Amino acid sequence: MLYNKNGDGMKNRGFTLAELLGVIAILGVIALITVPAINRSLDSGREDLYETQIEQMKKGGEDYYTEHLSELPQSVGDTACQTIESLQKNGYLPVDIKNPKTNENFSQLTEVCVERVGVSEYSYSVKEVE
Repeated sequence: MLYNKNGDGMKNRGFTLAELLGVIAILGVIALITVPAINRSLDSGREDLYETQIEQMKKGGEDYYTEHLSELPQSVGDTACQTIESLQKNGYLPVDIKNPKTNENFSQLTEVCVERVGVSEYSYSVKEVE
């Protein structure tokens, strides 16, 4: 049987200061290891979502120019652009496309451009406007 300092036979069920400090130190080390890994994972997720949003805008531009063939660039190296606002008004893009890096909607003046790179080849890009 354990005796406390009074010798009355009661068990001591509390933690000592050293034990509590040890647990706090271990939790601190675990936090130092996991927090940077979690932040890297979140940053990677934001970057992936950003790329997905850019691809969605390019797809909206492709859809637009598929239905408006006369607006496609005629010569190799020429470009044609549509603003996000125009693509949204015509139903080619959703109304609220957020930039995950800033957590705000992309500017309505951001352009989705198509460049003629070959006889029947086109390249799509997004030009962000702040």
